Amino acid sequence: MPGKILCAALLTLLTACGPDTGRIDAAERLVPEFHLALIDGDFDGIYARAAPELRQAQDAAAFAGRLQRQRAALGAVRGTERVEAAVDGEVVRLRYRTFYERGPASEAFVVRLTPGGAPSLMAYRLLEPALD
Repeated sequence: MPGKILCAALLTLLTACGPDTGRIDAAERLVPEFHLALIDGDFDGIYARAAPELRQAQDAAAFAGRLQRQRAALGAVRGTERVEAAVDGEVVRLRYRTFYERGPASEAFVVRLTPGGAPSLMAYRLLEPALD
């Protein structure tokens, strides 16, 4: 019986440390950088550092305007916690519960990992609360 418990514990540990964990960790580095830039009002910087997919999907003015409205409505970021992560090759989808000055929000990030492992924002969406 102790052998089975040890095997189960090792299997759990190996699963938790799989290749997807490294990709998720790399993608998650983008989230605090994004929130700091949001707090600082560096909307153009977020856009400039984003993946080509995000820049092709919307122009800089529309992207910055959406983030400005979000910042004005929610205030500063107070904390965040990841609630979901999914990996599909070099693309990582993250969902966060973020605590803003004026209340909680649900956010979705789609991150592409570059060949060097650097995260690049492909898409960002504020899921809740609806501001528009």
